[in-house]
Amino acid sequence: MTGESDQDLQRVFAVIDPERFVQPAFERGEWVAARNGAILHLYCCLGEEGIAADEPMAQFAVERATRWLERLTAEVSESKLETEIEVEWDPKWRERIAGAAQACGADMIIKTVSRHSGLTRQLKTTSDWALLKNARCPVLLIDPSRSPQPKKVLAAVKLNPDSETYSVLNEQVLSMSHRIASALDADLDAVTVYKGDQMYFDRQKFADSCNLPRNRVHAVEGAPHKGIAAMARDLGSDILVIGRASHNVKESGMVIGDTAQRIIDAVDTDLVVIPNA
Repeated sequence: MTGESDQDLQRVFAVIDPERFVQPAFERGEWVAARNGAILHLYCCLGEEGIAADEPMAQFAVERATRWLERLTAEVSESKLETEIEVEWDPKWRERIAGAAQACGADMIIKTVSRHSGLTRQLKTTSDWALLKNARCPVLLIDPSRSPQPKKVLAAVKLNPDSETYSVLNEQVLSMSHRIASALDADLDAVTVYKGDQMYFDRQKFADSCNLPRNRVHAVEGAPHKGIAAMARDLGSDILVIGRASHNVKESGMVIGDTAQRIIDAVDTDLVVIPNA
């Protein structure tokens, strides 16, 4: 999603959904990899409980998926984009994605978002939640219903971070947001969410810290995921960029990782999640 050819992205990891005819993650991964001179690594994990990887059914499924991905990559071979294909069988495929990305040295993971109800997210581990919890590089969750030409980016920034973790995350979120907006020639806004005891909001100071004009920064009171989602809707944002802290880093009873997870189903935007790890 970035637009600077500074080789920050060496390998883009696109998660292929075997149940989708159209592959938004592949299409976006191709664009990102080509723009950054990166390798496009296509990853597909199949699996069914009770069936081992060495059983004929599993081997047949892996071979068929491999041929399918070979046909997909053949269509982009003329662009001189370097591609890699990885297909494996693992019944615990939801938890496997992040580990596979780390093993291949991915610098960004791109996956099509899977919409679920809040109850479903709570009752079982979905592939999106598992990925956000375990990924060690930025994750781009693609909303297939969004316009292929995003025109508005929203950066979610923590107000007055009182730890090094959140200060660094703010810098990373803003850096990524500026790069995305520049690459897409899109407008960039920033939002922060505060609680009642943080009512004083210095708009100019916040704007300066975000390197944005005053009319491009916003403050909302309330729960982080609700405030961010409301602002994304009000602004008509196409892409939301947010940070995710490690699970054991807590502030005021809230974990930013939890905010990132909660916001998946609260917004209908593409979502970029940047981990602190």
